[in-house]
Amino acid sequence: MRIVIVGAGEVGFNAARVLSAEGHDVVVVERDEDLAERATEGLDALVMQGNGASPIVLREAGVESSDLLVAATGSDEANIIACLAAKAQGALRTVARIHNEDYYDPREPFTQEVLGIDFVIHTEQMATEEIMGALSLPGAVNAETFAEGRITVAEVILEEDAPAVGCRVQDVRLPERSLVVGIVRRGEALVPRGDTVLEARDRVFLIGEKRRIFGIIRAIAAHTEPVRDVTILGGGRIGLRLALALEKGGVDVKVVERDEIRARHAAVQLTRGLVLHDEGISRDFLLQERVDRTDAFVAVTGDDRANLLAAMYARQLGAKLTVAGISRGEFSPLAEALGVDITISPRLLAAGAILRFVRRGEISAVTLLESGAQMIELRVPERGRVSGRPLAEVGFPRGAIVGAVLRGEEVIIPTGEDTLRAGDNVVVFTVGAAVEKVERIFAP
Repeated sequence: MRIVIVGAGEVGFNAARVLSAEGHDVVVVERDEDLAERATEGLDALVMQGNGASPIVLREAGVESSDLLVAATGSDEANIIACLAAKAQGALRTVARIHNEDYYDPREPFTQEVLGIDFVIHTEQMATEEIMGALSLPGAVNAETFAEGRITVAEVILEEDAPAVGCRVQDVRLPERSLVVGIVRRGEALVPRGDTVLEARDRVFLIGEKRRIFGIIRAIAAHTEPVRDVTILGGGRIGLRLALALEKGGVDVKVVERDEIRARHAAVQLTRGLVLHDEGISRDFLLQERVDRTDAFVAVTGDDRANLLAAMYARQLGAKLTVAGISRGEFSPLAEALGVDITISPRLLAAGAILRFVRRGEISAVTLLESGAQMIELRVPERGRVSGRPLAEVGFPRGAIVGAVLRGEEVIIPTGEDTLRAGDNVVVFTVGAAVEKVERIFAP
């Protein structure tokens, strides 16, 4: 596909990197000279310096013959104008990253009917939902739902005292209709075999029916107490959204915000939560505010370094679960070394949403992991290599596994003898180079 990306910030840069690596023809338009130079050096793509909201610049980028335009600058207005100009010049589909809720309301048809934008990416809302999913599922550090909400993939970090540590995957006593589909060990993703031995600090991916997922997590996790108390560092777009959602769910919330105006705004919005005006990253302050007793500490300021530092201190002091927002990819490897349990990455969330538009086959959802692994939901086509054949005969690559199948109302954890049928929703865990092979298998 030919794809034009407007904006070479973290979201645009990462999307361009992923898409160009998959063989797509990518053109990046960036107004800022430094960002354009960085993109030129770091991407296998044509980079143009210029205003991506300009119809003239878009014409020079070849938008009239593009399959997709992605507008991912820091300006909502520029993104909207770029999408309008691209559609007017012949772009088949457009995606816009939007920050301001005034422009984005899923209950209103304005963005599609009036602006003509095919898909809106609201990274702050996506990040909030990602954190909420993790906090609402005790024992897991992440949870993704697939197949119309019927199938859940939960990520569990194995602590030293977890019952599954030292066990072979085939010996772990999981409930019916559940499976270990993936492991991330020291940053590297792998599809486990039956004789793979689980180790402490492994990130284990479990799949099963959503209504049974808590019992599945309890089979391998050491601590499954519900989250009742959360401390949030940062009262901005993500932090305030999260605080309001948690408060609505009956969780005790404390928000720490360095900006006085923003802190006052958060205090007005919250009905029961406590708001503190402070930097919030010193060890002494965190100890004074009893972070050692909090169930979860979430650092979502606009500063990656502050988020990682505060989450590290919170972990050392005894917080049961730590979360850090990370915008820049170079900080991701530090999170595990510092003991941070969960990292929330807007660039990965946005890139996963964009991939739905460019993948072959009937892709319903894509989740990207920092390790490079992916969770993909596909629909089995009427005609194709995978339809009507036992999975053992399909020829799946070694780095991929079909974790679950939704057939009508039934959730199936398949074996090699099971046959996929047209219309089935299939959730696949795949690593690295296996992604393209999986797409070809499910292509109609």
